[in-house]
Amino acid sequence: MGSLRSVKISFDSLAGVDGSARFSFGDACSALASVSGPIAARPASEHPARGTVEVHVRPLSSVPGTTEKLLGSAFKGIIESACLLGQHPRTLTQVVVQALSQPSSALVAAEINACSLALVNAGSVPMRGVVCAVVVGLRLDGNQTQFILDPEDEKLLDGTFCFALLFGITSGSFQGKIPPSEVVWMSSRTYNGVPISLDTHKLKLATELARKGATEVWLRMRESLGGSPSAFDHEEPMEV
Repeated sequence: MGSLRSVKISFDSLAGVDGSARFSFGDACSALASVSGPIAARPASEHPARGTVEVHVRPLSSVPGTTEKLLGSAFKGIIESACLLGQHPRTLTQVVVQALSQPSSALVAAEINACSLALVNAGSVPMRGVVCAVVVGLRLDGNQTQFILDPEDEKLLDGTFCFALLFGITSGSFQGKIPPSEVVWMSSRTYNGVPISLDTHKLKLATELARKGATEVWLRMRESLGGSPSAFDHEEPMEV
């Protein structure tokens, strides 16, 4: 099953942006994100009923390619699921994500978490909740299937799943300190050339392990804010 590597969070106070954050899994997987906005949108991209989101993903080295563009599109959808964009129509929120380590599924999770923290740090975009992401590794041994939370060496596995879960209250109320969560995005990656296929039961097991890990990330994010008011603290259901 495994457990999360040490989670490291810092707020870098980058110049010229409204919010920024750095997120790391251990010492070898790190990402930095910044948020600017809401600002006036260009006429070609503005929406009359809600704000728009623009995400730019930068690799560790070289220039952004197809992979970064695909990730940018995925991150855009994830951010839109967490933000109440209807409160700022005809505006644009720009998010820039910088990889600080080599490509991996864990790096994608770290980039998503850095985006969430940068949005909370900015405090300029109303949010319905916070998205936390983790990786679940898959190891096949005959008829046995093993899931591993936050694997360090992904290439020793048969595949990986990156889960992004939104923690927030959309209706009703909840008991305890941790709000309910739902999966808002998932991607898979194979390392042996064979497509990954899970039945409903195994997918549920992988999802619940991811939820456990994402909850740990959520708690670390909350701790990093030192109890300050944020998207982590909602006594009443949030408007959707």
